[in-house]
Amino acid sequence: MNGYPCKDPATATAQDFIYKGLQSPTITTPTNPWGANAKLAFARHWPALNTLGVSLVRLDLIPGGVIAPHTHNLATEIVFVTSGELYIGFVANSDDVSAPNKLFAGMVKAGEVFIIPRGLVHFQMNKGVANASTINFLNSHNPGISFLPLTLFGALPLVDPATLATSFGINQAAVTALEGAWSQLNGVFV
Repeated sequence: MNGYPCKDPATATAQDFIYKGLQSPTITTPTNPWGANAKLAFARHWPALNTLGVSLVRLDLIPGGVIAPHTHNLATEIVFVTSGELYIGFVANSDDVSAPNKLFAGMVKAGEVFIIPRGLVHFQMNKGVANASTINFLNSHNPGISFLPLTLFGALPLVDPATLATSFGINQAAVTALEGAWSQLNGVFV
């Protein structure tokens, strides 16, 4: 058992296998701190996915909107751009400490697809002039998600500012400001 209960097949109906949560764009306004919204269809949102090894996400981004760098430690992700265009990328980790990590990124237009290997840090940004939307497919019913800014600067209790300042080569005042901003946003995005 993975923590999600399975429905008794005797009580299941066709409606259990229809999910309407992705059909409409999310309302994204300039007051949204990211200029982006996500609608999730993971097993916790759509129980029919439980144990099937798949999930979906709908992203809607206004021009300048960003899906902050994040990872899905349990899934590879395929991003299908349904409208607009997005700058999408991931960073491949080098297993050689003397070699740099490598960025794979590019502009992806409506009708095109971009694949993101499991566990790698990735992002999406609307660099276009019109709203953009995607439907993302993940090969896990519970792909996990860890937004790097929220993870590092929004943790409760807060990560020691000296640790983050030294790690990022910035001063502690900058870390404190980032912690103040990001800690207010826990639970806002997804």
